[in-house]
Amino acid sequence: MMQADLPRAMVTERPELELSHVDVFYGKVQILFDLSISAYAGQIVAVIGANGAGKSTTLNLIVGRLKAGAGRVEFGGHDIGALSVEQIVASGIACVPQRRRIFSTLSVKENLEVGAYVRRRDKGGVSATLDEIYELFPVLKHKAGEMGGVLSGGEQQMLAIARGLMAGPRILLLDEPSMGLSPKLTTEMFLDIRRIARAGRTVVIVEQNAFAALSVADHGYVLEGGRIALEGAAAQLLHDDHVRDAYLGA
Repeated sequence: MMQADLPRAMVTERPELELSHVDVFYGKVQILFDLSISAYAGQIVAVIGANGAGKSTTLNLIVGRLKAGAGRVEFGGHDIGALSVEQIVASGIACVPQRRRIFSTLSVKENLEVGAYVRRRDKGGVSATLDEIYELFPVLKHKAGEMGGVLSGGEQQMLAIARGLMAGPRILLLDEPSMGLSPKLTTEMFLDIRRIARAGRTVVIVEQNAFAALSVADHGYVLEGGRIALEGAAAQLLHDDHVRDAYLGA
């Protein structure tokens, strides 16, 4: 995959999404330690790390499936730590989970309609978003009547991302989007993510495939043992000796 040739995203003074000094526990076991992550409007932010580093925990915290034991999670300058998952999704954050989790016995269009549940009263807006989805992913329009379970792995990942977009989010969270995909499909999928960001959304990716994620990202964080070990411009992290030795196999 080519390194991103995008200019740095235009940023505002305040991050659109900000985690500040967050601790997270599973019972008495601490998983995240003093975690601080920022994503500005229009950025692609990559959070990389090995399996078990706390990447998925970070996304579950943002979307409200987990609550912080300390620290704050802010979206648009507002603390969202006490909100429910549905309230957070309705406010403008959507998460595409690992392993896609599409509804195999529903059609492609029905899967997309499920993604728009929080906007069910905004029929005009949902229809407009569906048109945008079909323009971004023409294969989904072509296969709108087919069951989700008969799609290829790459098409199912496309559908999972599109279903997340149907909620009309300002921020799209992607949990290991390259999992189970071939190198060719991974490249195509990350190009789709780049197009989504160019259309004006903020994207946060957590990935074990460090090269793929950093190649399209503006900014990156390296998560190790629930702590931020490194952060910086994604292009710089691609050439960092520690990142190359630990995650890029070079």
